[in-house]
Amino acid sequence: MTDQPTPEHNDPLAPREASEYPGGATLFERLLEQARHSGDGRAHRSAPNPNDVETVIDRLIEQARAEGAFDNLPGAGKPLRYDDDTLTPEDMRAGFRMLKNAGFAPLWIEARRDIDTERARIAAWLHDTNRRWSRLPPAIRARLRAEYHEMLTNLQRQIISYNLTAPPAAGQIEGLRIAEEMRKLGE
Repeated sequence: MTDQPTPEHNDPLAPREASEYPGGATLFERLLEQARHSGDGRAHRSAPNPNDVETVIDRLIEQARAEGAFDNLPGAGKPLRYDDDTLTPEDMRAGFRMLKNAGFAPLWIEARRDIDTERARIAAWLHDTNRRWSRLPPAIRARLRAEYHEMLTNLQRQIISYNLTAPPAAGQIEGLRIAEEMRKLGE
């Protein structure tokens, strides 16, 4: 009998012994072989099912974890660093990096922080004012209504400005319903 290669040996997807791989089989290659021979012992040569691929990936990760492949990785137990700026447009990277190094952020991020701070300040003012509302004379109440309306109007301007300047990926901030907010005064 001659040592002719069988069609299976010419097929790059055909199962092979670990010794047939150059330098031995890698973990991925071994698991791929296991997936190809799942259940019935025959090699599967059809297109992989997405669920099969996920199963192979899950097995790869679990086996690598069990073999200690994730032990003692550089940076293990340390916070992640988000210095990657590949998603920042190239012409803006230097400016953003300078802002970040100086402790600043892009204007739309600063604007979002200002809006959040102002919302918290207004909520605290409203809580404090509502606590004393019943003891206040009508003239003071009228002045506080005007003050609250002005604070809400200024916050609404900040929100509109943010929505016009922030990139679409950052999302928009829902505007205020000033009439509804005004009804909260005196509750």
